[in-house]
Amino acid sequence: MSDFSLPEEIRAEFTVNADGRTTTTIRGAARLAGVNEKALRYQFSTAEKSAPKLAQKLMEHGFNPAEFSTNGITEVALSVILEFYSFDAGARCTQQARLVYKAFASIGIRAWLQQQLDYQPTNTNPTPESTLTEIDHIFSGLYKLNIKPELIESAKLTAIAKTFPHLATAAEESKQLVSAHNQVEEIPLSPTKLGKIIAEQLGLSKPISARRINQILITVGFQDSERVSNSKGKTKLQYKLTELGEKYARIQLDTARGHNKTVYVIRWFKSVIPIITEAMNNDQ
Repeated sequence: MSDFSLPEEIRAEFTVNADGRTTTTIRGAARLAGVNEKALRYQFSTAEKSAPKLAQKLMEHGFNPAEFSTNGITEVALSVILEFYSFDAGARCTQQARLVYKAFASIGIRAWLQQQLDYQPTNTNPTPESTLTEIDHIFSGLYKLNIKPELIESAKLTAIAKTFPHLATAAEESKQLVSAHNQVEEIPLSPTKLGKIIAEQLGLSKPISARRINQILITVGFQDSERVSNSKGKTKLQYKLTELGEKYARIQLDTARGHNKTVYVIRWFKSVIPIITEAMNNDQ
């Protein structure tokens, strides 16, 4: 059982739709998180250059905080707000937000709110609209990883086709359009390919190793590295793209060598070549 139950004054701020989805007011979200309503409204400010941290976090999840005052706050947006005031708000974190977050963490915020609001479903089958919204939410977090948007959209279309077989033909047509659009874009290069291209430009007899290319990319601040262990105890270097390197690279999905497992890899645009070449010249 949950250690936190919604008081009546907070329950009154919630609305439950026929399909079980809930929305709440800004006042309701503030009371649930244990923060001042005026302070929360300030956090929803979305000025481009000075948006507060919570507003940025909500926008990263695809929400427009400026619409909360008229459209209400959905349960997914509410979970982002509660997570923020549980762990990310620094000195403004509240014990109540942590209690609420802990209460719904194991079953999900929708199921928890339905319990708290005494919701009795009249139809256990989700509507097509709610299913599409859930699919969209599942994939929305991948955009933050700098994965090529076309890859995410293609995977989303595949999920839609599997969920709604009668839409398979339309989804396949859409995937072909995405693929056709993708073919005209520049194909990012691996460090190995970069080493071959730069060696040819410099007139070197041998390619520059991928290890040296990766080290230069670390030196110029475009990526970081850490040593990680696999299940067998073997270690290897794993590279992570930095914010500085994002405009020169893209994270892509690939199949690990020797394993039927999908991994994330960094691939670089040709615009990084002059920077690598300059760094090599400075080392000499």
